[in-house]
Amino acid sequence: WDGEHFSFVTDFLGVGGMGYAVGPGEYAEPRPWESVLLPQGSIRPRDGRILLKLAEPMEEAAYIDAVRMVAYEVPPGWFMTLDERMQILGPAPTGRPVVYRRSASPVAAFNERGDDVTAAIVGVDRRAAPVGELDRRFIGRLNGEHILTLQFAEALNPLGRRLVLVADGWVEYPYSSTSFAAWQAGAATRAPTLEARGGDGAWTVVLEQFGYPAGMPRQISVPLPRLPAGTTALRLRSNQEIYWDRVIVVAAEVNRQIIRRDLDLVAARVAQSGFARRTTGPERLPRYDYDRRAPLWDARVQSGFYTEFGEALELVAAADDALAIFGPGEEIHLEFETPTEDPPDGWTRFFVLETEGWCKDMDLYTQDGATLEPLPAAGRASSSTAILRSKYNTRWAGR
Repeated sequence: WDGEHFSFVTDFLGVGGMGYAVGPGEYAEPRPWESVLLPQGSIRPRDGRILLKLAEPMEEAAYIDAVRMVAYEVPPGWFMTLDERMQILGPAPTGRPVVYRRSASPVAAFNERGDDVTAAIVGVDRRAAPVGELDRRFIGRLNGEHILTLQFAEALNPLGRRLVLVADGWVEYPYSSTSFAAWQAGAATRAPTLEARGGDGAWTVVLEQFGYPAGMPRQISVPLPRLPAGTTALRLRSNQEIYWDRVIVVAAEVNRQIIRRDLDLVAARVAQSGFARRTTGPERLPRYDYDRRAPLWDARVQSGFYTEFGEALELVAAADDALAIFGPGEEIHLEFETPTEDPPDGWTRFFVLETEGWCKDMDLYTQDGATLEPLPAAGRASSSTAILRSKYNTRWAGR
């Protein structure tokens, strides 16, 4: 709720996709959690509560184990991001806050075709650097590498001891069948690799296939190892269809003044909401309009027992493998108590939605894509897990 509408923010738990095929009989391991930094100004309290809707507008099932809302308050002059991304190689994300005061933005940016794309990557404006020619055979793949070279006014090394790359953007996700077809064709997809140009002019690989934004518009970060002395340029290269909106380097620091407030979850309801109208803008920029919903859509439903419509607070209040399960055209409506105190004068409040769960699509090559089962679990079942499952997850849908 942004004060006037339930407005689209982004997607989540793309990292928790189950049964995603990466080769014959080989499936990616899902990561059953993601922390989402909500953009500044995207939410406004209503009657003392923060309202969110987690909706499923696609031919998928969502399995939500737990949700938490955390408010972080940082002093004047400080900023915050999260250690979040879809990991391929390199350091594993933690989801924890990263705070900083100092940052460096590129003064010039060019792609592999020699185009000046500086204006596209200096601000978060949903206008990304052009990716180049698409490989029309495979969703989410380019015909060649998109190489984004970022030049800085001064060497990055003196900026701080713990440098972090922060990027805003989005990705066009392939499906399991896309991945299988690309394997058949020997058309490998390579996640972004980061290179640095030192004072001697030589390029060095800093992070090999470190990861990417896990879906629709969001902010990611990755800690940087020690850069070559005198580094004044960085280079991102990948043949994935990734749209880089903004890229900066920040100096992470410790600030013990930061205030963390855990907000109470006071309502959670599963409902049949219909399908928010989707539009796709330039550079595949997605948008969903919740005010314009259709009751039906051309979507199949995985067979199995879903959560009954109505109250579901007990299912998502704690991580216990008791899942709120909903499918296409459905949602879970959440309400959190707002903080009782305003931030100190000049401080900034950041909201983070911490989620635990999974999702699964119905692609032909997705493992067990036609059914809800086997149900995922993270080994956190309690004495009440079976009771909660039998109490709430009794709504049969599908064949």
